[in-house]
Amino acid sequence: MRIFWIAGEPSGDVQAASLVQAIQKVHPKTVHSGWGGVHMQKEGVELRFNLPANPIMGFVEVVLKARVIREQFRQVKLDIAEFEPDVLILVDFPGFNLRIAQWAKVQGMKVVYFIPPKVWAWKQGRLKKLTASTDLILSILPFEESWYAAKGHELHYVGNPLAEDYAGKTGYAPDSKEIVLLPGSRSQEIQRLLPVFYDLAVALPAYRFKVVRAASVVASWPNLSVPENIEVIDAPLLEVATSACFALTCSGTASLEIALLGIPQAVVYKANPISLAIARRFVKVPFFSLPNLILDREAVPELLQEQVSVYALKKLIIERGEDQLDQYSRLDAMLGAQTLEQDAVGLISELVLSS
Repeated sequence: MRIFWIAGEPSGDVQAASLVQAIQKVHPKTVHSGWGGVHMQKEGVELRFNLPANPIMGFVEVVLKARVIREQFRQVKLDIAEFEPDVLILVDFPGFNLRIAQWAKVQGMKVVYFIPPKVWAWKQGRLKKLTASTDLILSILPFEESWYAAKGHELHYVGNPLAEDYAGKTGYAPDSKEIVLLPGSRSQEIQRLLPVFYDLAVALPAYRFKVVRAASVVASWPNLSVPENIEVIDAPLLEVATSACFALTCSGTASLEIALLGIPQAVVYKANPISLAIARRFVKVPFFSLPNLILDREAVPELLQEQVSVYALKKLIIERGEDQLDQYSRLDAMLGAQTLEQDAVGLISELVLSS
């Protein structure tokens, strides 16, 4: 089996790597190539371009990088055609991957979408394009299966790779004075959040702060004076969050990781004001963090834009938020026991072998 992959963001790289690993356990002779990141490469994907190392987010940023994106479309089509895959697996990154899916279907390729666009939140017009351009849609969010079914479309919940990886692990130490800070995996996010995090550390000298720095942003890391009680660490979250009493998490996959580790948290986000104003007109859900979206309630506090202040964050840390722990147990139960190896790999294999 020959598989071409496209994962365009650091979180997608991690999730795709889990699926590559699951496929290799069942079909060890599979040949993998594609556009992705270092995690996929470690699992055996021949990396033709490191797309997560060059992430683009927000309406304004996309417009400014339009020429770069056009060139990427041209090049990835050439790479796919040259590789001649049995199946194309697209991971998240909908602005890019939906266009590739449409092109690939015209070419007669079999297309799998792993972690589809969040059409239940906004841009529901993408649903028709998504279902018409794919042969198989695989989800890691349990509520998506029923949402798609209600719309007359088939989607398969195949478990959540993070739930598999974090099963039985904890990073919570209630008597600790250690705070984990996750400012994100894109330079724009970090430039907005890191100064607030550093000011917070100065305001709480009795606490120790660990900043998890993603590999994708090392080169663009802001040149700021680091408070004495902050340590910037280039390591996976599992190695850093081992004895924390609280975490401040940028919206995204990291919020789910922290929840699975059982650490109380607040999810904070500061976006480009223009991009956020546009998004607010279209977003149809009341929450923006994964734990709250899955649970369909505000289990963890969410702070946006001007709400992200030293005063507000300091108050949340002192209060500790241990009431979140019961909600985390519900979250674990909702994610279930499905695994990629048992569920996703079989569906992909069946598709490839079908006429």
